[in-house]
Amino acid sequence: MKKFNDPTSPQRGAVCFTFDDYHGENWLKALPLLKKYDAHVTFFIVGEITPEKLSVMKQLRAAGHSVGLHSLLHGDANGPDGVEAYFEKQVKPQLDICNANNFPIRCFAYPNNRHDDVTDPFFFQYFDYLRAGVGKTKPVPVYPVDSLPEKLVLGGSGIGTYYNSEVSLLKEKLAHAAETDTLLVFFSHDIAPGAEHIHMPLEWLEELLQYARSINLRVVGAEDLATI
Repeated sequence: MKKFNDPTSPQRGAVCFTFDDYHGENWLKALPLLKKYDAHVTFFIVGEITPEKLSVMKQLRAAGHSVGLHSLLHGDANGPDGVEAYFEKQVKPQLDICNANNFPIRCFAYPNNRHDDVTDPFFFQYFDYLRAGVGKTKPVPVYPVDSLPEKLVLGGSGIGTYYNSEVSLLKEKLAHAAETDTLLVFFSHDIAPGAEHIHMPLEWLEELLQYARSINLRVVGAEDLATI
């Protein structure tokens, strides 16, 4: 497998690691590891934006990471009530609090990965990047780094034991992104030692970050995509 480990060579390709829901304490504990590898990731916040939660969001962004929204109640954006009613009930309350606190938001992750050709144009009125999962069995989409559009739906696959992840196969995907100068996206939830189910084991994250550095692959947040 080809490696781009010459420190004088340019970085090629990129990966977005994204983390959903809200695991504020463990996310903050992961910041030193992310800093160690100069890695930026994206955190998508679910639920009411309380002062405590807003404080964590500010700490995450101050550390160089992207912060987006994930809805108030984790409902489907393409549900029976329609996208406008969904936005008013589940997203606008979060967005209003962020705006009132001078904390701009540019990205949103669809709960349960539910979206369609109606929700995407509607949400692009408010956000530049929309993250949606592609399911366990579908291939991970990749996007050419040199032609990323200003508005983009980022399709990603899950990392965790629930998703039958294997670190060796994840590394192969990272290598392919570096070799082809493309962007790929992953999602998980909590970050903790020995984490299982839909969560990211801290040990896996470090191994993947270490490998990304060895092949000169950028590790970027959604808010970085316009400038890579």
